Amino acid sequence: MKRVLLILTCLIFQTSIYTQESIASDTLYRTTYFTFHNNVWMNLYHFFYEQACNRQKNKLAEDGLVFNDIGDSVVIMELSSKEKALFNDGVAFFKKNIIDQKLLNSRRIFKWLQNQPSNKNIIDTTFSKEFTENLNRLSNLYKDHFWQRHQKENVDLLNNFISLIEKTENSVIGKMEDFSGSKWNGAVRVDLTTYGNWAGAYSPDFDNLVISSIDPMMNSTIFIEFVFHESSHLLFTRKSPFRQSLFLKSKELDIKQPRQLWHAAMFYLSGLATREVLNEYDVSHELIMKKKSVFTQYYENKEFKTILSDYYKSNIEMDAMSARLLKIN
Repeated sequence: MKRVLLILTCLIFQTSIYTQESIASDTLYRTTYFTFHNNVWMNLYHFFYEQACNRQKNKLAEDGLVFNDIGDSVVIMELSSKEKALFNDGVAFFKKNIIDQKLLNSRRIFKWLQNQPSNKNIIDTTFSKEFTENLNRLSNLYKDHFWQRHQKENVDLLNNFISLIEKTENSVIGKMEDFSGSKWNGAVRVDLTTYGNWAGAYSPDFDNLVISSIDPMMNSTIFIEFVFHESSHLLFTRKSPFRQSLFLKSKELDIKQPRQLWHAAMFYLSGLATREVLNEYDVSHELIMKKKSVFTQYYENKEFKTILSDYYKSNIEMDAMSARLLKIN
């Protein structure tokens, strides 16, 4: 099995001294359709965001899942008084200024973070001088006490599943192209961040997705489906034939289209495609919609699943599928 680039051996076990040579790039691995990244600023941002709001931890508890602490709480307790004051200031800054903006809506900030140098302070003050200064103040603390452990979590997760992703991506994405009526263009950036949003994975932009390695469900083929589902946003845009079909049929039939109908349908189709292709490699898989109770009102609707299963098997055309979906009570 191909493994993450050799440079990661240095990344995982390095000391807190960060040099240009030891962090030449945050790219972990490239496939035909994806580039996987382990970016220090993205990880720092998600870490302090979660420390300020506990949304991911609370959602996992709500779902009956055990939050995987990976030792961070112990490290926080053992910080020196000076370090603890800096840590608390950082959490307070995120609580006051950052967490009101959902991670899902943070595309511009993330594009900016992804382009900052990993081994030195940020000079750019595009968002505000205060924001940049706070990131710089927190960076040494984060790198000294958290980053080595966090990046290892991210690398270990990718190593567990990259072989299967590479084997299955052509088939799954080919199916999603057929279902959406769109063609894949370019590569999707996958940011692995130890901490994440309440869902564990999300797409802040159509060509960028973020997956949390601390989510206990990611230690399964759920991770693979999330890669394929979230990246399918690249195909199921508003201008895609799939969504245009739903829109035009809703006008023709004078039926108001439920806002998330297209998304639920995409979720189910990507789950079916992932499961079928994984089964070809004798790997069992249970759909995210079931495991994480996503779009439950649709997943538990027998008619919804029958219509999309017929469409998946090419038993009905896109317009017929759209009309039938819109008529579901």
